[in-house]
Amino acid sequence: MADKKNDKKSFWTRIAEKELKKINQFQDGDDLFILNEEEQAQLKSIKVNTLIKAAIAGTLGVLLLYLPYHYFGESLFPVRTFTIPDNPIYSGEVPIEVEFMIYSIVLVMIEIWYLTYINIKAVGAISNVCGHPNPADENYQHNLNALIAVGLEKKQKQLEEIGINPYEGLSKTGVVIFQFLLRLKATASNILFRIFVKKILGRYALRFVLDMAGIPVYAFWNMWGSSKVIKESKIRVMAPPLIKRVVDILYEENKDNQEFRKHIYDSLQLISESKRSFHYNHFLLSLTLLNKFEIEIQEEPEYNEDFLEEIPQLSAHTRDAIEKLYIFGIMIDGKISFREMRAIRFLIEKGALAYTEDEIMAWSKDYDEGRGIEGFFKTL
Repeated sequence: MADKKNDKKSFWTRIAEKELKKINQFQDGDDLFILNEEEQAQLKSIKVNTLIKAAIAGTLGVLLLYLPYHYFGESLFPVRTFTIPDNPIYSGEVPIEVEFMIYSIVLVMIEIWYLTYINIKAVGAISNVCGHPNPADENYQHNLNALIAVGLEKKQKQLEEIGINPYEGLSKTGVVIFQFLLRLKATASNILFRIFVKKILGRYALRFVLDMAGIPVYAFWNMWGSSKVIKESKIRVMAPPLIKRVVDILYEENKDNQEFRKHIYDSLQLISESKRSFHYNHFLLSLTLLNKFEIEIQEEPEYNEDFLEEIPQLSAHTRDAIEKLYIFGIMIDGKISFREMRAIRFLIEKGALAYTEDEIMAWSKDYDEGRGIEGFFKTL
């Protein structure tokens, strides 16, 4: 049965899983979420090597695409004319470089495969340095799948399985637009850069020069993509023991607090809506918290739409627990965006948060840089 399940996994999933199972020394607790100098140096080396390879891939992609095109011209990439039948929109002949289009697609696929490979290797190397995931962890399979997803740059939406929806309040059209805008970076920036080069060089801006101008653009976006994978891997590696520690503390302080139990789902949803994104660490936090407090997991729970307004009226004990859960929840993905800062300011103004912006940003920076969040734990 296990073999059949393995056969259904994609080629890259099997490669990533094999890479992540090479770890032979595991860490837990403080050893995992606090990085020593040697580990920091190793992680920096992994990042530098990966980014250099990603930049080279972007550079070669442009060179291999346009050098043959400009050197061999129509002898290798002929222009074929296709006639479009009469119609109300457009009719006539259209020149298309079919062979060049096919060649471009093949090169893009090769580049994507190579970038996937170096990203998987980077995730495996980071996991090996940090000694994670540990098969002894009850959430081992979740943690393993999360790191595989990072290497393959796949979105994980397990939050939906436990009734948490970061896009709550957005229309379906709003969600589509929100996601679409995130995907136009490389193409749009390349077009803008070509316009910039043409503006500077004027009539001297030959087609060859404009095509070569794409080298720094695609090298940059390849490096940017790989750097995101590296950062996300580190964040997912460090999070599990922190999540367990925070949940254990909240449980000890609130196991008999029915008011807090009643608002756990609302608190998790508030975190998710602040982020407007699916994130594995938030899923793991939600799952661990719900299981610890023995809250029944629901795919479509009923949320209190007035929850934010009601927080200041809750008991001091409950309000304190919700504040700490919220702050930890928005830090756990390794960044606090401008949008989240606005949400923090709004909550502070509403009297729903007792911490300052500076405190929250300092804790987030400590976590992101592998120093732990002892300053936050002192408030627990």
